[in-house]
Amino acid sequence: MLKLFTWPTQNARKISIMLEECNLDYEIHAINIEKDEQHQASFKALNPNCKIPVLLDTDLTDDSGNVEAIFETGAILIYLAEKSGQFLSHDPALRIRTLKWLFWQTSGLGPNLGNFSHYASALAKDEKQLNNFLAKTRAKDPNMQAIERFRKESMRLLAVLNNGLKDNDYIAGELSIADFACYPWIESAWQGLKMFDPELPVKFKSIHNWKTRLAQRPGLKLGMEKLAWGVEI
Repeated sequence: MLKLFTWPTQNARKISIMLEECNLDYEIHAINIEKDEQHQASFKALNPNCKIPVLLDTDLTDDSGNVEAIFETGAILIYLAEKSGQFLSHDPALRIRTLKWLFWQTSGLGPNLGNFSHYASALAKDEKQLNNFLAKTRAKDPNMQAIERFRKESMRLLAVLNNGLKDNDYIAGELSIADFACYPWIESAWQGLKMFDPELPVKFKSIHNWKTRLAQRPGLKLGMEKLAWGVEI
């Protein structure tokens, strides 16, 4: 049995997308980060870093029979790919290409888009424009130096991805966990970035087409809906 301890966020949707695309049975256990439940001792025992999501697989046990909790979205995606035999090629070159882009997302794209959203959301005059967690945690006052720093770096990273997708339908050449890692972050930040540059879909046409292509997949769509902003879980 797979148990996903989580709350609706971009990082969490990476995993719900993967679970739905793999057609795996799983349970969602709510960890309300808007109420700081991630800092409770019961969850800290699963992830000492107190971050969602965490995946438990009752088939994954150590020598003492204890279930090994999996945290960090990159690790979870790799585990599910290996468990299901899907979305991570067995071809050595294609496999390492997928992993390179996966770690590019977890170390660069995600953190920068997150920081951009944190600082840029201070410009929102109406909190109803923001998701609940961002409304709670956003920067209180606009810091244009920080906004511009993370906007520029986010745009640089999007240019890298756009170039990579120029001759490919998918990030690593075929549909993979790299796509599932990148999609929810780009989808979430897209409108905010368009406020600074309305020509975003034109300048990053390859990403725009990639987003449209992925959004048509039933599994990805359901994974996004399961952990959409404001959904009750």
